[in-house]
This record gives sequence, structure tokens and C-alpha cells, in this order.
Amino acid sequence: MNSNILFLIAGIITVAASFIIWRDALNRRGMPTQQPSNTITMLLVIAIGLNIWATHLMDAVTVNGINFTLATGVAISTLIVQLIYVVGIMRHGIRGLGLFLLPATVIPLLLIPLLPDAHTPNWIHTSSLLETGHLLISLIAYAVLTLATLHALMQILLDRALKKKRLSTLVQALPSLFDIERHMIAQVKVATVLIALSVLSGLSWQWIEYQHFAIFSHKVLLALFSLGILILLLIKRHRSDWPTRIVSRTVIAAYILLMLAYFGVKLIQGWIN
Repeated sequence: MNSNILFLIAGIITVAASFIIWRDALNRRGMPTQQPSNTITMLLVIAIGLNIWATHLMDAVTVNGINFTLATGVAISTLIVQLIYVVGIMRHGIRGLGLFLLPATVIPLLLIPLLPDAHTPNWIHTSSLLETGHLLISLIAYAVLTLATLHALMQILLDRALKKKRLSTLVQALPSLFDIERHMIAQVKVATVLIALSVLSGLSWQWIEYQHFAIFSHKVLLALFSLGILILLLIKRHRSDWPTRIVSRTVIAAYILLMLAYFGVKLIQGWIN
């Protein structure tokens, strides 16, 4: 079966899971932030399986190296995000995050066939475990920061609703402000460590392979800016210097920089060429 069809089916199944969460939230048929759902879990497991199958058909990993294109990078990042959410919903019943996360994962699944290098080989021959580890750490860091950003968006929405005293059904379906911030900060800490490891492993690999550092490349600079913002955020958060709204916006800013570092320039270059 064609990988494009598999990604399309995975996207449609994720739409179905999103519909269930939004339906229950708007109709108050349960508490999406607390009650686990076998139906949603089953749908996401199927979508994850299709994503893995489609990525395999794109020859993302072979004995010759890693076919790391924009398409495979987006597919693997989406896969990691959905896996983390499935683990969360199975262990902790964290369904409220799915109100934003699942629709956000639908978009890349449906857009992968349209990406400029989706069908163009772009081999990265992994000559060492360090290079392979660098790629995997980078993707995991992006996925974790994606989750932190979704929490930041929920925090902004809930904070505004509480200040205006407009507690709609959707707002009531979200986790509490305390839980959102706790999960977000925990994910920011993990993402900070992973981004630091990604930069260090990338620079180490460059030195071993080419005997020099490409530290002024757009990827390294944007990743370093993102890392610096997250470190500053954690310091200010520890000192309680920044209010909630600034913390959430800072997470979003760091995510945008990291997204540009990993995918942005490559996407623009692919469309131009």
C-alpha cells in the first residue's frame, strides 16, 4: 500500500479520536481530564501503527543509512507526540490535552504527502552511533517541546477565561491551571536537557567527522537561541520573577525557534527549489 494513503488514513482516524474528545467535552459526557477512554486509545494505536508502516515504506531507515527528509522527520515527530499522549492517557487518564494535541497531529499527517521532499531521496549515511543518536534526540526534543507548547496554549486560554469569568464548557473540560503549569514546566525541563544534548552531540559529530564546528549555521544558532530562552525561563520560573502569561508565551517563542531550526529553512528551500 502507498505510504500517502496510510498517512491519510492515520490522519482520518486521528480526526475520529479528536471528534470523540470534543463531543464529550462539549456535551459533558464525562470528565475528559480524568477518565481514560479505551475507544480513543484503540484509535490512536491504529493511527500510530499506520504511521510506523508508512514511515517504513518511505525507507526511513535501511542498512545504508537514514533517509532523513522533511517528510520522515515530520512523520517521526508526530509519531513520538502521539506515543507520549497514549502513554499519558493509559497511565494517568490525561484526556484534556487531546482537545488541542490530536487536531495538531492531524495536520502533519495529512500534509506529509504534500511536503516538497516527500518523494525525493535525501540520504544521511549514519557513519556512527553519535550521528544516529543526534538525529533521534533532536526529534524527541522537538516532540516534547511540542507538548509543552500545547500546554502553554491551554494555559493562556484558561487564564484568560478565569480572568474574564467566562467558564464555557470547553474551558471546564481542560485540566486545572495548576496541573497544566506543572506538566508544562516538567516538559520544558526535559526538552531543555534534550536540546542541550542535541546541540552537543551535533557539534561533537561535526568535529569527529569534519574536524570543525559549523556553529554559525542556521540550525545551530536557532537551536541555541531556543535553548537559551528555555534556560532563562527555568531560572525566572524558579525565582518566581515571571507571571504565568509570560512563561507560556516564552515557551511558544522557544518552540517556534526550534521548529524553524529543524524544519523551517528546509521547508522554504524545498518549495523554492
